Amino acid sequence: MQEQRQSPRKVADQVLEIQDQITGNTLGRIVNISAEGFMLLSQEPMLLGTVYQLNLIDPSSQETQKSVAFSAEAVWSTEASHPESFWSGFRITEISSDDVLYIDRLILEWNSEQ
Repeated sequence: MQEQRQSPRKVADQVLEIQDQITGNTLGRIVNISAEGFMLLSQEPMLLGTVYQLNLIDPSSQETQKSVAFSAEAVWSTEASHPESFWSGFRITEISSDDVLYIDRLILEWNSEQ
């Protein structure tokens, strides 16, 4: 399979949860991320082609639990080796420029800690 990403993703160095904006339910946690997309580890498979309204929760931010709001389309989903776990790939379809900068800063911080 040929790589289709515009920019490389960074493996998450901390637990970043993804919540559904509509239901408030936690869908899973980020495995890797870039400003264009991310991989999610969840207990349920994601519906391919569905655009989800999501919040990324950063519990370690200096602010009170920073939340990044965005829309993302599920482009693939497959069972993980762990029972009742699924890997899903998302393409971010809508996000504010401020939140793109926040994600970029987060990734840079992870890179500088290595």
